[in-house]
Amino acid sequence: MFLANGVSMKEVQEWLDHSDYSTTANTYSHLEFSSKINSAATMNKAIKI
Repeated sequence: MFLANGVSMKEVQEWLDHSDYSTTANTYSHLEFSSKINSAATMNKAIKI
């Protein structure tokens, strides 16, 4: 829920008290798929201009 609402992966790491960033990223990075879709759409708009 944090990631989906704009909280950074680093902040999630701190909230979950993971000592290593990669632990958080490896566990939760799949949840950021929607942000990949949004950034791809943004890039697509920029290229078309």
